[in-house]
Order: sequence, then C-alpha cells, then structure tokens
Amino acid sequence: MAAWRTPNTPREAASDGPPAPLAWWRSRPWLLGAAGALAGLVVGVLVGTSTDLPVQFEDEPSSRSPVAVGPVSDIFAESASEWEFELPVFNATAAPVDATLVAFDGAALGVTSDTAQNLAGGTWDRIRFSVAANCDVLVPGPMSSVRLRVHTGAKTSVIALPLPGRGLALRDYHQAMCASADPVTARDLVGVWMVETVYGSGAWLDGRTLLMRFDRDGTFVTDSEGDLFTEEVDVRGRYRLEGGLLTIDVTGSVVGCVAPSRATWRVTVRDARMSMVWVRGVCPSGEPGHAWVLERVIPASGMPGSPD
Repeated sequence: MAAWRTPNTPREAASDGPPAPLAWWRSRPWLLGAAGALAGLVVGVLVGTSTDLPVQFEDEPSSRSPVAVGPVSDIFAESASEWEFELPVFNATAAPVDATLVAFDGAALGVTSDTAQNLAGGTWDRIRFSVAANCDVLVPGPMSSVRLRVHTGAKTSVIALPLPGRGLALRDYHQAMCASADPVTARDLVGVWMVETVYGSGAWLDGRTLLMRFDRDGTFVTDSEGDLFTEEVDVRGRYRLEGGLLTIDVTGSVVGCVAPSRATWRVTVRDARMSMVWVRGVCPSGEPGHAWVLERVIPASGMPGSPD
C-alpha cells in the first residue's frame, strides 16, 4: 500500500513567509455571523484546546437559555480524526453541563455528534460532529437554529438556539458532496487548480497551498510551492476520465504519494470551481464523505503552448 512521503530537504521545509491562501481562507469562517451571534456577546476566533479558547465577551447570554453557540466551522488541522465539523458552545450557567448536537433546523442532514462534557460555568468548549449529506434533497437553505441536548444536574432537555453564520460551512459541504453538472471532459479539466477546502483526511495540507496542473496530454503534476512549470514538482502522473470518474495514477514523487499509487474521485466542474469526491484509492487515501474543493487559477487558454 502506498504511503504519503513527508518533506526531507531544505526545499521541502515550510517557509516563514505570510500565511498561505488556504490558511487565510480557513481563518475566516469564525467571522461569519459573529456580529449577531448573541446580544451583547463578542465571539473571538475559536482555536486551541477546550480549556484555552481565546473568546472575549462583554455580557453573558440571556439567562433564558443555559447555553449559547457560535458559528459552525469545518475542522482542518485535526481532520485526520473522525470529526469533520465543530460547533462552539458556551455555558451561561454557574453549574457544569454536558451538551450534544441533535439537529440543524431546516436541513435534512444526518448528524453524528460528540459531547462537550462537564463544561464549566462561564466557559467555552467545542462540540465536534460529522454529517451525512443527503443528495436526494436540494442544498439546504440558511439554518436559523440548532438543537442541542443539554444535561445539567438531574435534568436533561433539548433546546433550540439561534445559529450564527446560518450553517454556511454545512451548506458548502453539501454542495461539494452533491455537486452535479454536465459530464466532465479533459478540456474542462485542463488548467491549474488550487485546493481551497478539504473535507476529511487532509491534515497533511494544513498551512500549505496545494496546486494541481492538468495537461491536454493526460498528464498531471501537483506542487505546494508553485513550481508547476518546472521539473521540481512534488508529484507527477497520469489521469483519465470515465463516466464522471477521475482516476489519477502517481508515477513519480518527491513529496506526497509514493509511486505507484492510484485514487479515483467523482468529479464535477462548474465555471471556475471543481469538486472531487473520494470514491476509492490508497493515496491520497480517504473514506466515504471525503472531498476536495478546488478553484481554477489558470484556465486552459493560459497554459503554456495553448492553441486558444
């Protein structure tokens, strides 16, 4: 079975420059809906451990609800775990509580949730969870509320809470998993793409900007340092399209999948965005529900030697 090759040369080491676009993009979901999260509540960026969440607030939420929540975010740095998303939760009482995610109102999403246990009064934690996209229904609309099962003392209740950000991260996920378009041709694929979002096993991408170049002759290369038009690429190989499935065969690598290895994805292209949903393969490995979303940064007409 093929394995993932880690950097071991000066060129492969991480640079000390500004954050890569991928890292920049992922720092923004916490900003969505923060202004209206709760009356008098200021939600900061939620990272780190559950005991060291840098959140500042001016006033506690209304005493009518024992807990409050922040906007949903997908997990990236820890994406090798079974959980794909997280929901910040605040204990507005003096007593410890346990909180579990039950459902998002207005969305037909199967939810599997962890529990934020023994959350001390006046503190934040994160409920980690995964969802199963139901592609038989339309993309969910804005989710105005979320339901939690809250246990405090001897009392357990299910409560509905306003959801800051209105579930944007979950709607993006559903769209990536259930994207549909006309059959993809090699012409649609040719160009340079940047990996924008990873759902599932992608912790190795944290802090990097992965670029993929697909050429007309059925070859592809990937690189995390922008050297796509040189011989100094991380991975090279061949690809083929069959009935909406993209199969990539790695034939050589410096960093990444060790050759030979193969992976197959269900691929859709719409305008300048591409969704790659993992179907099978050992490298990049995955599981059902894992997907990549990519943005086209150089069209086919801008490729070297383009006849267009």
